[in-house]
Amino acid sequence: MVKSLRYIVLVLSAVWLAGCTSSPAMPTKNKPSEVPIDQVEPLASNLTEDDEYKFGLDLVALEIRNKQFDQADRLLGKLKKYKSDDIRVYRLYTRYYEAKKNYDMAFVSSQQALKQSGVTQKDEEKFARYALMTNHYVEADKTYQKWLYNADSTTMEVIALNNLGFSSLLQKHYKKARGYFERAIQKDPLNEKARNNLKLIQTVEAD
Repeated sequence: MVKSLRYIVLVLSAVWLAGCTSSPAMPTKNKPSEVPIDQVEPLASNLTEDDEYKFGLDLVALEIRNKQFDQADRLLGKLKKYKSDDIRVYRLYTRYYEAKKNYDMAFVSSQQALKQSGVTQKDEEKFARYALMTNHYVEADKTYQKWLYNADSTTMEVIALNNLGFSSLLQKHYKKARGYFERAIQKDPLNEKARNNLKLIQTVEAD
């Protein structure tokens, strides 16, 4: 597995670097103090397995940014086999599917990320966002209710209430949504997001 991962990382690196090189410079004569090239150990052999794995993660992120989806998908599969419990792999899968606008699979991969260790609020936020985008409202609401229950500041309470209200709004549960937004305004009277969402409810109900 390690050899396979090393091979594909090196091959993809070579392909990427080949596309980035400029015209070759003219060779210069070695100075006496320079180490002959045949005595320098190749860089790849100096890397540990963890170094190669981390390089693979960085390479996938680069390929996603460059929309090189075939290469990214192939390397992601190798990385997942090597460390199937690494949350970073599932975060990259989520970015991969998001870049391809495959939001159903972005929801699935972000859900898998939550099953790994090292989960952050940002991971939960992404999962809830894709849950809303794919009509998994119950899943999104569970996340926002958790935030509300565990909130250690007024700011966090308001964020949770606004998100719960927006989820209810998407489901056309206008009375419920209004209640969440009004609670958010009680916590933070200057919260423009909650006030704007209340106006949106009034507009929708008037139609």
